[in-house]
Amino acid sequence: MKLFGTAGIRGTLWEKVTPDLALNVGRALGTYIRKGKVAVARDGRTSSIMLENALVSGLLSSGMEVIQFGLIPTPTLAWGTNRYGDAGVMITASHNPPTDNGIKVFNGDGTEFYLEQEAELERIIFSGEYKKVDWDGIRKVRQRDIVDEYIGTVLDFVDHETSLKVLYDGANGAGSVVAPYLLREMGAKVISINAHIDGHFPGRKPEPRYDNIAYLGNLVRELGVDLAIAQDGDADRIAVFDEKGNYIDEDTLIALFAKLYVEEHGGGVIVTSINTGSRIDEVVENGGGRVYRVPLGQPHDGIKKYNAIFAAEPWKFIHPRFGLWIDSFVTMGLLIKLIDERGKPLSEIIREEIPTYYLTKKNVKCPDRYKKTVLEVARHVLEEKLRSEIKEILTISGFRFNLKDGSWVLVRPSGTEPKIRVVVEGPTEKKRDELFELAYNTVRRAVEEAMKKKE
Repeated sequence: MKLFGTAGIRGTLWEKVTPDLALNVGRALGTYIRKGKVAVARDGRTSSIMLENALVSGLLSSGMEVIQFGLIPTPTLAWGTNRYGDAGVMITASHNPPTDNGIKVFNGDGTEFYLEQEAELERIIFSGEYKKVDWDGIRKVRQRDIVDEYIGTVLDFVDHETSLKVLYDGANGAGSVVAPYLLREMGAKVISINAHIDGHFPGRKPEPRYDNIAYLGNLVRELGVDLAIAQDGDADRIAVFDEKGNYIDEDTLIALFAKLYVEEHGGGVIVTSINTGSRIDEVVENGGGRVYRVPLGQPHDGIKKYNAIFAAEPWKFIHPRFGLWIDSFVTMGLLIKLIDERGKPLSEIIREEIPTYYLTKKNVKCPDRYKKTVLEVARHVLEEKLRSEIKEILTISGFRFNLKDGSWVLVRPSGTEPKIRVVVEGPTEKKRDELFELAYNTVRRAVEEAMKKKE
């Protein structure tokens, strides 16, 4: 698709994301759903209100009634759409830099638009076949503040009071209007940083990768908190540090929740993305459950296909019993509840319950026009060399070999950059290093050979 990527439309302001585009997305959405109420919200980026107004104009021109929720996190918009709308739109670029913005579209049940729906919106936009209403068909715009109602619903779902001490880093993003208040309502002692909304993101880069939030480890130790929670610009992502100041990697956090859910259900299906690790499979299978993997950006498709009890990709968690959208606020509430109910610090819970694997990832530069050839060559070479060890081959987002000892090799093209990503994990550092050397060098040589042939 030309407009939609793995998480809606996203890109640099004026180069890809413009008021004209927002206007046309509004017109296309109104044309697609024909009638009803559309919930609209925005994050704190400097360009978001401009794009929101253009989007609302497009919706009105096609006869939609609009409910504006104002500046709120993406999970809150999804919840509000499920409660009050027939569709929803969030103006956000999530964790992208402040120069960017984007548009994410939701169904009335709070799920993100599926691939076929996004394709239909693109078709309408490029065809210009918009529904238009006359002056007397233009509906109303209503404003509604749903933050307190949303916090109350999360509190009811989590159903837990705590006395933990929590450090919260809001990235100067939209989560700052919910997270500190939610945590305090749970009884937590909250220390907030970067919790005033600023579209320039002066506190830190909005993506909660370790290199952007490593300073939280020292703050945890200095302040003596029980955990630290960091969010991204629109608060759908969540990253965590334990009470010792250790960053909890994404796969470990997914495995912790996956284990919790299969224990509660006595099994069940867990959906996760193609780039996640074997510790998830191990804890789920030990609990009588099964793991299915889907492409990045499609956990909601996986829930629909496999009737999953939990779905996640790095930093993003969906709790279907609460709602069919990524929700970091439910995640933080349930994590605090888990720590209290286990009666142990987070580091100890992880050490006792989650197995250790060793992961390495690195990118190989590759022009987009060579990616298909490189993937074909690399797969053939690696499949020949690893044939006796391969347990399963997955061919979504490139290819992934799951090996019999729990190791795995993933080679996938970047969807946004001229790179091929190589990810390897093993049960020992030695096995990981051996596999990574083989996989990385295979991809690198395949790129070199492809470029020589084209010269």
